[in-house]
Amino acid sequence: MAFFDQLKRLLTKNRPQTPARHRKHVKKPGIPPRRPINHNRQSQAPVQSQPTNQPTSNEQPLQTTTSISAAVLVLYLDDANEPLAQPQWLHGEIGERLHFRPQQFDDYLLYHIIGFTTTFTNPYQIMTLQFTKKLGHPVVLYPTDYDTGELLGPPVTQSGHLNDPFAFALPEIDGYHMIKANRPLTGHFTNQAQVIVVMLRRSNWSSVQRVNLYVQVLYDTLIVDLPAGDPYDFEFPQNSIWRAFIRINTVHDGTWYNLGGPQWISGKNVQLTEKPPLPQISAQTKIKFTTFHASGTINYVTDQKLHTYVTPNGQAGQQLTNGTSVQITGRFTDDNQITWYRLDDNSVIQTHYVLLNK
Repeated sequence: MAFFDQLKRLLTKNRPQTPARHRKHVKKPGIPPRRPINHNRQSQAPVQSQPTNQPTSNEQPLQTTTSISAAVLVLYLDDANEPLAQPQWLHGEIGERLHFRPQQFDDYLLYHIIGFTTTFTNPYQIMTLQFTKKLGHPVVLYPTDYDTGELLGPPVTQSGHLNDPFAFALPEIDGYHMIKANRPLTGHFTNQAQVIVVMLRRSNWSSVQRVNLYVQVLYDTLIVDLPAGDPYDFEFPQNSIWRAFIRINTVHDGTWYNLGGPQWISGKNVQLTEKPPLPQISAQTKIKFTTFHASGTINYVTDQKLHTYVTPNGQAGQQLTNGTSVQITGRFTDDNQITWYRLDDNSVIQTHYVLLNK
């Protein structure tokens, strides 16, 4: 019941008093009546009360300070002023330092701050953090000849922000049509370089085959740089046999054979043949050294070493340092008129690297 008693006192605390003329004085038994107040009686002199909290002459009054609340609104925007996240509220009191860690966003870099502050200085502040997208690695497109691998034009490069889309137009090169590409011509920029190879073929070439054939030239024939292209200033002789690597059928100019590199011959000037037999290697003539006894010194580059050989123009053997003394046991001149010395260990060396002792 204590709660209701308190509620009743709150409700009746300020109730207005009933006027005196309507009051009914009921005399309670055993209670003496009040004495009337004598308004003419001289009142007693009031007692002067001493303040208890006034400072003395040697005490200073206490200084009271009031803290003021402050707030900073942090905005996260991209370089087009579009929000990247919900605003962030920071609360404190004026004069306090800010303690917060800015949000980070994948694929974005912080590049500008408007209203930068490290302290609450006003009741309400705005700090704007602006971010820009990271740049992705460039994408390069190479237009190439599908059959020869030749680059048909300058590479085309595109660059943009990370994860932004890219799209290449189909290369337009006169006399060529697209065969295929190693990947789609569209995509998104990433953190790795991307290469697109577009392979095109001459519109006049109806079919291209990789072959391993041999052709025999029917008569002395000029060789050209491309099918129906420009001739070189030399001919392949009649009855000579050549290996063909590519056979092309063209719309207007018949069949052409590629003989390696930019060398083409018309199918009208050749006939297919078998692989020619390999030439037999003749037996090597036995080398005969003329007896020649002498001593000498290796005459080469200072502090350098020189190879000897097992046979003239043959396999290399040991190395001799410049200035090494040698003993000579024989001499031989080969078909190229190069003279060789045979040393006492049966290795050979060219004579101009040996200085004979006198």
